[in-house]
Amino acid sequence: MKYSTFVLLSLAFMVISCKKENPDGGSGNNTLKDPNSMFEMTVPPGFNYETFKDIQVTLTVLNNEDKPGKNTIVWLYTDAPELGGELLMKGRTSNTGVFSAKIRIPAGIKQLVCNTSMLGIPVNIILNTAANSVTNILGGSRPQLVQTVEYKLSSGSIPLMKNANKFSNKYLPLGWNLSGVPNNLMSPNDVVSNQMINDIWAALPSRVSVSDNHPTWLDDQTTKRTLLITQTADVYVTFLTEGAGYKNTLFYYKYHKNNPPANVAAIDSLYIIYPNASLNASGGGLVTGNKVFIGRVGPDTVIAYGIAANGFNSSNATLGNGMGLLFANKNFNPESNPNLRQHLVMLYDAPSSKFIMGFEDLNRSSSGCDHDFNDVLFYTTSNPINAISNDSIVTLPATNDGDGDGVNDVDDEYPSDPNRAFNNYYPSQNTYASVAFEDLWPNYGDYDMNDVVVDFNYKVVTNASNAVKDVEGKFVLRASGGQIENGFGVEFPTSPTNISSITGATLESGQAKAVVGVFANIRNIQSRWNTVPGEPYADTVIATIRFSLQNPVAVSTFGVNEYNPFIWGNSNGKNRGMEIHLPGKTPTSIASSAIFGTGDDRTDASQNKYYLSRENLPWAILTPARFSYPKEKADIVTAYLKFGQWAQSGGSTFSDWYQNASGYRNPSNIYVKP
Repeated sequence: MKYSTFVLLSLAFMVISCKKENPDGGSGNNTLKDPNSMFEMTVPPGFNYETFKDIQVTLTVLNNEDKPGKNTIVWLYTDAPELGGELLMKGRTSNTGVFSAKIRIPAGIKQLVCNTSMLGIPVNIILNTAANSVTNILGGSRPQLVQTVEYKLSSGSIPLMKNANKFSNKYLPLGWNLSGVPNNLMSPNDVVSNQMINDIWAALPSRVSVSDNHPTWLDDQTTKRTLLITQTADVYVTFLTEGAGYKNTLFYYKYHKNNPPANVAAIDSLYIIYPNASLNASGGGLVTGNKVFIGRVGPDTVIAYGIAANGFNSSNATLGNGMGLLFANKNFNPESNPNLRQHLVMLYDAPSSKFIMGFEDLNRSSSGCDHDFNDVLFYTTSNPINAISNDSIVTLPATNDGDGDGVNDVDDEYPSDPNRAFNNYYPSQNTYASVAFEDLWPNYGDYDMNDVVVDFNYKVVTNASNAVKDVEGKFVLRASGGQIENGFGVEFPTSPTNISSITGATLESGQAKAVVGVFANIRNIQSRWNTVPGEPYADTVIATIRFSLQNPVAVSTFGVNEYNPFIWGNSNGKNRGMEIHLPGKTPTSIASSAIFGTGDDRTDASQNKYYLSRENLPWAILTPARFSYPKEKADIVTAYLKFGQWAQSGGSTFSDWYQNASGYRNPSNIYVKP
């Protein structure tokens, strides 16, 4: 379980003085004020009311030999998954170890969280998104400093483990530095091959329960997790990685094979191997391949391992009992349920004669335990190489790629389909964005922004080369407060001839790009406005569309975002050519350009200005979270009290105006479902 320990750097926020633009295009020095209507705002020219920003993420992954970490899986989240972070994007590094993608996030978001499948790279790495690009080098023999998410589990969910006092003063006095790195590390480090990295990751992936995935690996009747030395040998322990926020202490104990300890009290001594089994840049100083010689051991000796969960005190570099001790001998462990007492998995890599071990560092009765057994990962070797018995030890499975697309089955959402590999989401895996329209364009409306309100979520399926293969869109029609019988559709950035297998919607003809009609006539499917308090409520209408791309398009080109949603009118003098888009979005091929510049509209294609009025007011807005729309005739600035300052500042203040934060909303002007 990763709940990492690096402290977040504080973010400095600047108060920005904004110069307002007058409607006639001149500049003034008026102080920003809270308007009583949209028409009282003075919005800077060029402001497109975007509540999001595009971030270019470029990550270079290296293994412990400083070679490219090719085919490494990369995940991008809104926050640490343990804290409820939502998955945004998943992909794979190239043969040069580079992952590159453009990702769209809410403008107010200051960071993303990154995880990879490369051993030796800390989990839950913070990517600072204050700028419009993020470039990081991850891993390597001398990894760069990174920040990781810091959080703590509730102390009540982790019972203190029994026999904790056994650890006191029983350690090998080898010495260590302030980070807990032992001073007897060997040189050079072990080289851990990419093949072994892939095999270990496939066997013990983060946040995948071994209890569910490989229950026999925890069966004491069929598998061993102690090492029997069969001839005099030098024994070595090599650090691989860790997936924990605890600063765990790795130790071993030994006994004659015919005289195993009956309980913890019968153990003679606990010998420290790694005082702080934590990665460099993740609360410690170790890197993959660090190696310790633990001694020359005679035949018939059994070596067993244990950890002191959070046993290293970084404030003074001392050792303690931490959250308590966990042992290879499962009956020494604290859980009342004997099926949960196992805390160590041992696997044997036959090609290299290495014994790979992974610890789970939380009490397994705890609700916070993920049972992935990779909180401390290391392996043991000997000289002579065959001096340790591998009898009754599970063989490390070879990496499996059933569909041959280059993505291991454990990381492949479509392990039997070579054309598909990863799921990506907008705005995130389990959340919805909203788009809301005024429908009287090119003339102004009342700016209650509820004539059409649609929530949406996209799942974009990419292949092993990070190219888009499928799109699934879920749309929820919540309000139709306009008198006009509107339709709703979305334009996607590919040719209509590249679309196949479309379901749940129609593909329009005569379009240069793929345009999908989601709701042909909203009034036919939603009988009520859902905008007037006290009136009957009509159920929301849900539509799901799916289509495939015959020729996959790179996700860096196709994107994972809102694409180009729009409405058109079917009544009241409106027609299909009278499209209404988000400001800055271009019309489709069959829109009527003759209407541009008429009424209150000041669209000017030559200036790349679309769907903005002479006062730079929009006819549509998008929020990257579900929009609680105003009630009928309530101007949006009277419902969302920071909207005016946000718009007049050109987006530099209150970029999260749509949130339900203190002082942000006037609830009496927001529609509430009865």
